[in-house]
Amino acid sequence: MEDQETTRRLAVILVADMVGFSRLVEADEEGTIARLRDYRSGVIDPKIQQHRGRIVKSTGDGLLVEFASPVEAVRCAVEIQRGMVESEAGIHQDKRIQFRMGINLGDIIIEGDDILGDGVNIAARLEGLAEPDGVWVSGSIYEQVNGKVDQDFDDLGHRKVKNIAHSIHVYRARLKEFSAGIQSQPLFNFDSNMIDRSSLITGRCACGDIHYEISAPAIGAGFCHCRMCQRSIGASVNAWVAFPRNAVRFTNGEPKYFSSSSIAERGFCAICGTSLTYRLLKPEELTYLVFTIASLDKPEDHAPTWHGGIESRLPWLDIHDDLPRTQCEKSPDLRRAWESVGIPDPENWK
Repeated sequence: MEDQETTRRLAVILVADMVGFSRLVEADEEGTIARLRDYRSGVIDPKIQQHRGRIVKSTGDGLLVEFASPVEAVRCAVEIQRGMVESEAGIHQDKRIQFRMGINLGDIIIEGDDILGDGVNIAARLEGLAEPDGVWVSGSIYEQVNGKVDQDFDDLGHRKVKNIAHSIHVYRARLKEFSAGIQSQPLFNFDSNMIDRSSLITGRCACGDIHYEISAPAIGAGFCHCRMCQRSIGASVNAWVAFPRNAVRFTNGEPKYFSSSSIAERGFCAICGTSLTYRLLKPEELTYLVFTIASLDKPEDHAPTWHGGIESRLPWLDIHDDLPRTQCEKSPDLRRAWESVGIPDPENWK
């Protein structure tokens, strides 16, 4: 039973956490800490003060901040993220200092200078869901700031988050104009009103610099024997699985992309070289993203159902299954993609 002396109040809570802090410190401890200190004194703390926030606590790589106004909290978060992105623009992606931020309006418990309770916990959960350079807010915040700030939001639907009994309506500040990283980040879209995070499909690269999660079932899985796949993954055959592009979110880092042809590009980890993704660039209605099955945390859950690019199968690779086999030039999607760039019959379909 709650103590009668417990003090409660309604507050706006912002939680910020630095992405990949341990990795950056391990690579360059003094340099990382010095840069973070400079950003705290030159960008972050002044913005918090300007928008009348109170830093409740600092964890070295994170902050817990209290505001009286949802409008001031959102403006502060967006301005900080914009300042960080602009300041780090010239830094290599794997060395950038980036933050995730979550904001919530809720009831909090006061314990001296500290604050506790679901109001704080929800903000922390939102921060954990946000992409690098991102700002995610609860529905209670969105209702207060909609139309009052010069900022667009994506409605991400309702989420179930750890240790919170009810689902949270979540919105993401649309910061595409601020960050190339966010601009290439596909929308993490939920079709249902409530998603159990235990049902998410997850994966990562070999070194762990890139993690991703997927909120929708696969729409297909197969083997590809084409020469482009063989070269890109360094193996005789590529086992792949496709998902709706708007159901994919990179939760840590994001792939580097290279154009493997005029119709497609492939994503890989710039640190360890893991081949992760493949996507057709045109036509635009082909809105799926392909992942290498081996990069999934549970690859055993996605068995290929056919063989593609069979014209390039290496002669010493025996296939003993009875799955359907097809050639690249027989793929309707590949035909549409090539036609969209004015090459209906490329000389080399591989």
